[in-house]
Amino acid sequence: MNNVLVIDDEPIILEALYNTLLRMEEHDLIIWKASSAIEGIEIMRSNRIDILMTDVRMPGMSGLELVGLVRKQWERCKIIILSGYSDYEYLQNALQQQVFDYLLKPINEEVIVETISRGITEIETNMQVQDLMIKAENQLQKAQSLLHKDFSEKLFSGDLLTPEIIAESVEMLQIPVRCDQDVIVVVGRTDRWPQGYLLKEKLLMHYAIDNIVKEYLGNTCRIVPFLESGYMIWLIQAAKSDDANPEDQDLNKLHWYIGEVLDKIQQSIRQYLRLSVSLLLSKPNIAWLSIAHTYKEMCAWLQRGIGLEEEIIFIEQIDNMNPSYEGREQSHLDIKRSMNQLLIFLESGNLASFQKELTEFFRSMQGVVFLEYSIQLEIYSYLSGMFLSYINNRKISPFIDEELEMRYLSNYSLFAQWSDMEAYFQRLAAQLFSLAQGENRSQKKEIVDKIDVYIVESFSSEYFSLTHLAKTFNLSTSYLSRLYHSEKGISLTERMKQLRMMRAKELLLVECKKIQEVALELGFYNVPYFSKFFKKNIGITPQEYKQNHGIATGEARPGMDKK
Repeated sequence: MNNVLVIDDEPIILEALYNTLLRMEEHDLIIWKASSAIEGIEIMRSNRIDILMTDVRMPGMSGLELVGLVRKQWERCKIIILSGYSDYEYLQNALQQQVFDYLLKPINEEVIVETISRGITEIETNMQVQDLMIKAENQLQKAQSLLHKDFSEKLFSGDLLTPEIIAESVEMLQIPVRCDQDVIVVVGRTDRWPQGYLLKEKLLMHYAIDNIVKEYLGNTCRIVPFLESGYMIWLIQAAKSDDANPEDQDLNKLHWYIGEVLDKIQQSIRQYLRLSVSLLLSKPNIAWLSIAHTYKEMCAWLQRGIGLEEEIIFIEQIDNMNPSYEGREQSHLDIKRSMNQLLIFLESGNLASFQKELTEFFRSMQGVVFLEYSIQLEIYSYLSGMFLSYINNRKISPFIDEELEMRYLSNYSLFAQWSDMEAYFQRLAAQLFSLAQGENRSQKKEIVDKIDVYIVESFSSEYFSLTHLAKTFNLSTSYLSRLYHSEKGISLTERMKQLRMMRAKELLLVECKKIQEVALELGFYNVPYFSKFFKKNIGITPQEYKQNHGIATGEARPGMDKK
């Protein structure tokens, strides 16, 4: 159905046009008529107008003035101008207004019918084209989404990708990165979702996390987000790299900057979204064909021992994504020995020794900072099978407490953290053997103890620093500081100060040691500064300390000549 409005200030012409349109029964038309532009405007305010046929010269407002108002309200309206003048200026103005046709009076009925029919045909054609374009755009959006998902799966699985396919996909999907430049990869994991979160809510939070990441890095980096197997992934390149030579891009500097910002990103996610997120930062130069391998390794790191904790920040340095195979093999041999020993104690009924061995085994495993996921599965499978055999052989499954659900013996993924699995097996062992559960040392405490031992052994080295310590244990400085303080109740800085003072007092009591030698051994190259530091913490100068303990210094005070 099409709505037609006819406007002419001459009543005879207006009625003739109106009646002609009424006789066009082959078209489904609703027809209005008006004797002035003002009257026509009133009709248009409350009705859609598809075709407007108007006289060009009318009192009050001309037809051309009316055209401008019609265009604002009904942009797609077909406008036919009627005029008794073959005036070039009128014709030119009409063409500028993009009118559909310009008819000179007197107009015979056939011309009117033909012009209106052409207008209706064009309206219907445009509507069909418009509908097709809308459908095509919707289908394209769906296709883009599917193509993006397909590209994501292939990129992170390494499936049949070549540089040519990657470049073609990046261009087709309009991904704002360059395929001739390496990338930095950041992998994120939501450590624990609030109970009852639906998939839609999780997706919303992923978008919110992505917005926070872009808020911190968007001005300095080009960021492309992906979501794969529950992990958030960001591919990062330097911003404004289109005009830059790839060799000139300092990805090492960008890598350092991102590493410094990760802690702020993590804090903002915790503060605004109430979520704990672990973040891993790859090496600075990841080739496109190496993205899949890097992604898989980073996911594996999140699944290893410390990866079962929350709010981890790991910054990968050059060549440190491959743990020592010697250490790993040794750990695996220890696991086999412990498993065999546990089986012997279980079969012999030596319950006390079984519990002791189980406790020692978990303690030794918690001392491993990173533990291969496959080894975790082996440990879980062996212990589960051992307990199930014990339960089934004695037919005691009906007597197991409800809180120790049997499903935990068949699904490793039910354990959110390594410590959860340990606690479960300890409780199960305690009930089965009627023994009290041994005291378990947490994984964090084991790690902090290792850190503390390392500090004691290395604090006097000239290369020792918080940054050096963080790199040694593959942790960010902020996470390392939080972890240490939460377990020891003292900051790392304070701990190192304590150790320096303890060592200083010990060295000052060595009779042959000069104060300058003690200062140098502790990393102080300025003796007056060492004296000031010592007095601030101990209350007396190093020289006074030696004298108080009956040790002759034979030294002038710092800054004074010997007599």
